[in-house]
Amino acid sequence: MSEIISATVKSTHKQNRFGSSEYSLKDRVSGFITLIRPLFFILTPVNAAAAAVLALQGYPTLVQCLAGFFAVAFASCASNVFNDFCDRDRDKCIWPDRPIPSGRIKAHQALLVTVISMVISFALTIIFFNTATFIILLLALGLSAFYSLYLRNRIGYLSLPPIVGLIYLGGWAAFSPQTLFTSIVPWYLYLIGVVWQAAHIMVYYPLHVTPANAATTEKVPPVFFFTPAPHTAVTLGSIFTGLTLIAALLLPLLAPVGIVYFILVAVAGIYALSNALRLQNNSSSREKGLKAFTSLSLFRLIISAAILLNIFISGI
Repeated sequence: MSEIISATVKSTHKQNRFGSSEYSLKDRVSGFITLIRPLFFILTPVNAAAAAVLALQGYPTLVQCLAGFFAVAFASCASNVFNDFCDRDRDKCIWPDRPIPSGRIKAHQALLVTVISMVISFALTIIFFNTATFIILLLALGLSAFYSLYLRNRIGYLSLPPIVGLIYLGGWAAFSPQTLFTSIVPWYLYLIGVVWQAAHIMVYYPLHVTPANAATTEKVPPVFFFTPAPHTAVTLGSIFTGLTLIAALLLPLLAPVGIVYFILVAVAGIYALSNALRLQNNSSSREKGLKAFTSLSLFRLIISAAILLNIFISGI
């Protein structure tokens, strides 16, 4: 598989007059877009926004909405790009078509994108929000970098969910820092984020166990001090997906979200769970793995979008 992917990537090269391969401008732009993860560039701010509107019990000003969106989006970008920067050698064998190992983006360019994204995120947070939000953002990005550099390889992928959950705490603190430790709602949102991220990781985990790994000295990172078989990983992913669904459906007991939220979340959650369960029948199927992964991403988006929709409807 890796040979086929590598051949496909190499076929997009063109030879320059020095005899070395060079990507076209179109290829490099495509690589940059892939590097910043457009899905998460949009998805992550939506999750923070869901916590923000619950804290505010309404919508902030347009300026605050835009500032918050881009502050979180660039924080997500910095985290993801730095992760790819750290993985650049490992990805040559496991994901050779990614922007850095394929050569479409240079390692130093990825590091520059990381720094610029962090600066933009920190600046927007300081200017438009408060100290509590800045501290949470600093903690999230610092732990994210530590995860890429150390935690993932030494502890495992499941050291990431507690870091990702900080998105919700940051969104809440942006508009109600005084209630961050007096209300259970932001911490319940944090819990949903942690469990969902665990599910997302585990259904995707088998895709890291590729035939290319056998020919390399690169070890597949553990889950949490152990490396499970693909079927075990998917089983854990299904369990975490079910727990996410249950937790999300119980949110109306704690927060002012109604029937619209409940219906949307139930449909999206059942769909994600069914795809995770189907993957258990053939945990090595790349097609089923990507479908389960994508449906879980959609599930997370719908949880947050449903919160935003309910607060909007209640405010009309």
